[in-house]
Amino acid sequence: MLGPGLGRHDDTAASARYVAIHAPLPAVIDGDGLFALAWNADGAAALLRQRTAPTVLTPHDGEYQLLTGALPSVDRLAAARRLSVHTQSVVVLKGATTVVSNPSGEVLVVNTGDERLATAGTGDVLAGIIGALLAMRLDPFEAAAVGAWIHGRAALLGPSSGFIASDLPALIPQVLAELGNIAG
Repeated sequence: MLGPGLGRHDDTAASARYVAIHAPLPAVIDGDGLFALAWNADGAAALLRQRTAPTVLTPHDGEYQLLTGALPSVDRLAAARRLSVHTQSVVVLKGATTVVSNPSGEVLVVNTGDERLATAGTGDVLAGIIGALLAMRLDPFEAAAVGAWIHGRAALLGPSSGFIASDLPALIPQVLAELGNIAG
């Protein structure tokens, strides 16, 4: 996982770009990691196409604009697909409805969650969930989709007022138990 809490200093961004290119393992890039990629003279896509391991990008609309130069269109599915194909990465375009796309053009819509996920730090938790699923060797597209679903469902189980990002991790076991009951 590259990005959450990284900071936006030039030296840090340069190091993040190096790691993003050369890390031989699957990576989730979020937040400041996306900023570091966007600050590259050749553009984020040029860097990401150099990676040899799977990559999952988790931008919100502002980070999407930073990476592409434009806000996602009204057609968020097409926007996620374009970024995914252009960067050869799985893209999790966060929003009221989260869109997950892979470089082959497959797209999934994840509609769990609500406005609580607009709380600062919740994207970092999402990146961590996806990173954990990648560490379990799930396919990156599946890890991103399952991670987004778990993230959204956990938010729905959280308090309706006073919700903070650190509420999410404690709710994940409850989500997994629900899944076990459905599957069992």
